[in-house]
Amino acid sequence: MEHHIHIVADGKSVRVDGIPEYCGPFKLPENIVKGIEMIWALVESRVRTATCICIGAIGYTGEPPVVCAFDIWVQAGEEGCFLPMDTAAKLFCQNGIPYFHSPLMS
Repeated sequence: MEHHIHIVADGKSVRVDGIPEYCGPFKLPENIVKGIEMIWALVESRVRTATCICIGAIGYTGEPPVVCAFDIWVQAGEEGCFLPMDTAAKLFCQNGIPYFHSPLMS
């Protein structure tokens, strides 16, 4: 099953929001967790006021679960912003996280 999920990382934990309870437990693959932790470290080193990142993704439940990410929100105090698409795509690619992108239909 496909679900729109949010993955939140703050340097202390990585958690997933958006998987319905009826799907049972959803655990991110360890390589995805490590990639998200690296993205957080890179963002935090450049945005000193960052408190967390939130990655928008599509989660596919099953064995093993699959995650395809599509954006990164950087929270900094009361404000935040999305990273540019090309920056997010590069961070996902460099850190082993599949990038979900559907071209616009003409």
